[in-house]
Amino acid sequence: MIGVVLGISAHRWKALVKEMLAFENSVVLDMDGNEIAKLGCERKNLTIPLSDIPDNLKNAYVAIEDERFYKHGGIDIKRTGGAIASYVLHFGKSSYGGSTITQQLVKNLTGDTTDSITRKVKEWWKACLIESCLSKDEILEGYFNIIYVGPNRYGIETAAHYYFDKSAKDLTLEECAFLAGLNHSPNSYNPFEDGNTEKITKRTKIVLAKMLELKYIEEAHYNTAMDNVDKGLHFKKGEMPSEDAVYSYHTDAMILEITEDIAKKYDISETFATNYINMAGLTIH
Repeated sequence: MIGVVLGISAHRWKALVKEMLAFENSVVLDMDGNEIAKLGCERKNLTIPLSDIPDNLKNAYVAIEDERFYKHGGIDIKRTGGAIASYVLHFGKSSYGGSTITQQLVKNLTGDTTDSITRKVKEWWKACLIESCLSKDEILEGYFNIIYVGPNRYGIETAAHYYFDKSAKDLTLEECAFLAGLNHSPNSYNPFEDGNTEKITKRTKIVLAKMLELKYIEEAHYNTAMDNVDKGLHFKKGEMPSEDAVYSYHTDAMILEITEDIAKKYDISETFATNYINMAGLTIH
């Protein structure tokens, strides 16, 4: 019964995760070895190594998303217990919530967003498996390169270019706080849409306050950042080149077939299989 609930084996899950965190598009080659398609290139995604991510950005996300990230093994028992209690008290009408950064990584890899206890149990199990085979830094790097940050944009390096036209390594403290706060609901805090200024200011200040509370920043830096938020963040939309993702009819047919084959072979959903194909750097002949 446990195997039926959990689905994919522990060994296979760990292997798929490590392959997907390569963040490389799969390519399709013709019989002469020429590339005829790159799969997943329609996703705007600039990857960045953890070593290039400033401490303020790492700390901002940890502070607001998962303050006990460095202490838990994939599941924050305190937050999870509170989320389940809320779900029970509201007779199943409340979201579970309480997701750790590791759990969010699981969700982004699998593409499974269904609101059910079965999905949550699978997510907890997979999060614990990730923690057993990857370091905290590897988990953070994967998380930062996969999260949704705006319209068809993924990863914090992409976010930095989209919202501020700069690399993530050059972000100011208040800009780091904005990006971390954005994770709550990217489309709701898009500065290029009218009517979001007040929400952006409030959310960014919440992140800064949490960073101060957890002693990630000093009060002087906090005060300066808060003043800069009040003056207004300097958003500048940066453009990213996009590649053509229109495939020939035979490539489209091949994608459908290989997606179904991978889903069946590894006992995963077709959404998960699609993500795997787009990120694992397969060479398809």
